[in-house]
Amino acid sequence: MKAGQVRKRLADRGIVMVGVSYVDLAGVTRSKPLIKTEVDSILRHGFKTARANLDMNTAAPLTPGSKLDISQGDVSVIPDPETLVFPSYAPGTARFIGDVHEADGSVSPFCTRSLLKRALRNASSAGYEPLVGVESEFHLVKFQGEKVVPADTSGIQTLDGYNEHRELLGDVVKALSTVGVKPVKAHAEGGRGQFEIDLSHDNALKAADGYVYFKEVVKAVSRAHGLIASFMPKIGADWWGSGLHVHINLADRKGRNLFEGKGDKRKLGLSGVCYDFIGGVLKHARALSAIAAPTVNSYKRLLPGRWNADAITYGPGNRGSAIRIPDERGRATRIEMRMPDNACNLYLLLACTLSAGLDGVERKLDPGKPLTFDASHLSDREMVSRGLHLMPRSLGEALSELERDRLLRQTMGTELFEEFITQRSYEVSQAADQVTQWEISHFLDPF
Repeated sequence: MKAGQVRKRLADRGIVMVGVSYVDLAGVTRSKPLIKTEVDSILRHGFKTARANLDMNTAAPLTPGSKLDISQGDVSVIPDPETLVFPSYAPGTARFIGDVHEADGSVSPFCTRSLLKRALRNASSAGYEPLVGVESEFHLVKFQGEKVVPADTSGIQTLDGYNEHRELLGDVVKALSTVGVKPVKAHAEGGRGQFEIDLSHDNALKAADGYVYFKEVVKAVSRAHGLIASFMPKIGADWWGSGLHVHINLADRKGRNLFEGKGDKRKLGLSGVCYDFIGGVLKHARALSAIAAPTVNSYKRLLPGRWNADAITYGPGNRGSAIRIPDERGRATRIEMRMPDNACNLYLLLACTLSAGLDGVERKLDPGKPLTFDASHLSDREMVSRGLHLMPRSLGEALSELERDRLLRQTMGTELFEEFITQRSYEVSQAADQVTQWEISHFLDPF
């Protein structure tokens, strides 16, 4: 879209404020709305923000040990004209998603959206177009005093749960249409205020951009209804965990699904390319976990028996596998990654997943036999005795795996890689000395 077209669209809608957003390494969407005065300047220069702001994390404003600091001047977030939208819940406001550029005009090594673009160029040069769809789970909550409680008391996937928030979900669907995002399903999920909305498949960059707008829509519409939409992986011990299930397949330049395989000896209807891609993702799964589930809270969700990822394996329809193979075949043949949650930076996750998967395709990595039984009732020792490899049980463990993964280091680039490790490691250290009520209840009197 050219500047003149953008200018006309903004003028036709009477836009006053223009927001430009980016997603930081902590998975948080940051933005600095601008007053619409000079559209050409906004498109060329975007907005400036301190380079140190790229060091923002969930535990502190600035991370001890980071190589980013307040002496390093500014970066610019330059909007992509193709991401222009006019959200219905923010009259008079336009939105863009941008790429982070350094002071000399170069793309910042910390720009995860640009990292995904680079990964997609590499995939395209090999003849692949990655297609992505996501299923996002979240809770509607409210406060009773200082206590967070679910917005309803409904059961799992009940019609009552849906009906209680039907108007809110309807407003979400309407608002998504104004930001170019197409939902295909919206329903009550785990009960007690948990919902799931599935977004249609698109090319990987558009899917990631759409996910950024999706989260903004859900939060804004929920707030307008007097509720808080939380994408936190695990709110409490007796709450269902909220995941982000990521569906991926590769198409060729003619749009044919390269994951479909009619002569599959394993009789799963998958192609050799698909098996190799799975093999690559599983090879790097323990390291990918740090990117897919990037908070200490994430691992309260990633436990056996929680319908997430009991082990590093794949299986047809098996929700206890790190990679599930959904039932649909033909053009809909795909894999589903079940370890990610909504705290992740989806641009970063997709870039690293594609790198891992295509590493498998290049090296023809066999994923082994699929998981065809329910492993959720097995202990860790029992799973290992059956030849299964375990998912990391903590963010610290996942970060140790990531530090050893040369492919993902190369994919991310040294600067981004080191900053990601530094930020996440600081969160681990901050959480280490937090004492829970469970610990007090179990250890205060006996010892």
